[in-house]
Amino acid sequence: MTAYLPHSTSTLFIYLVILVGLPAIGYLLAQLQSLPLKRVLAWGMTIGSLTFIDHILLYEPVGFRMLAIIGALLFGMKSVIYVEYSIRAGARLSVRRWIAFHLWVGMRPYLFAKRRTTPYKDAKKYMVLGVKRLILGLILIAMSSLLWRVSMDLAWNPRYSLIGTTALLLVGLSFTMHFGLFNLLTGIWRQAGFDCQQLFRNPLLSRSLNEFWSRRWNLAFSEMTTLGVYRPLAAVVGKNSAVFLAFIFSGVLHELAISLPVRSGFGWPMLYFLLHGIAMLLETALSRIGLPISKWPWLGRAWTMAWLILPITILFHPTFLKEIVWPIIDI
Repeated sequence: MTAYLPHSTSTLFIYLVILVGLPAIGYLLAQLQSLPLKRVLAWGMTIGSLTFIDHILLYEPVGFRMLAIIGALLFGMKSVIYVEYSIRAGARLSVRRWIAFHLWVGMRPYLFAKRRTTPYKDAKKYMVLGVKRLILGLILIAMSSLLWRVSMDLAWNPRYSLIGTTALLLVGLSFTMHFGLFNLLTGIWRQAGFDCQQLFRNPLLSRSLNEFWSRRWNLAFSEMTTLGVYRPLAAVVGKNSAVFLAFIFSGVLHELAISLPVRSGFGWPMLYFLLHGIAMLLETALSRIGLPISKWPWLGRAWTMAWLILPITILFHPTFLKEIVWPIIDI
């Protein structure tokens, strides 16, 4: 776990100042009257902060660099989305609601524009679900560590042992964060009266890539690409081109989060999302001729899982696994 601990306290302090400054500057940018200027400055702030953070964290551990880049991306893109929200809705959040928006991983500012006086009835359900899945995730992570050590003690085939260990570890990490912590956070905000929604919704039931990416997997990310990229571009280049450009943007963000921290594997995460963009255009073409892939549930699920799993090694490339994932269990 030393890969996730910063070496320099001064560098950590500078990073935290930037992280706090991003929302403050973003809030001020949204008050400007010029729409093009707001967009340019919001995007410029996000790109500039990432460039500076990458520079100052160059000699920090790769795990910490990854978390720092993701944090800056999250806060920077919230300002980009908030600018779009202020343009479309003609409304702004109060300072308190703006801060609350940054304490939630979703990308819809309007959720914090209104607050119920009473908690949502399902708030505790999400909190309980989050705790259960968090515990399950931690158990799976512990099992992955145990599996690796047993395989080494018994001299099993190291290649297959590593594949099994990695698969179990990645599933455990997903349950811990995506289905555990995020559900817990959903419940907390719903308890507070804000209509925050579940971000990961039974992804294994997806009958198409379109359904997987738009309605079931990481809705915070789909919200970000929809509000920040797809909608502004759809009116200019058309819906299909905007969808493809949104996937290119997704590839860029995953390059920043996966390849940049380890300074290796550039291009592979982008290829993963380019393939998915092409596959989704194919799904659209099939739907237009009356043959939607989701028409046959078993085929749709097989199609979706094949696109997600078969090329997964180009998304999580070897250097990323070696320097970011495996150190979690001291491999």
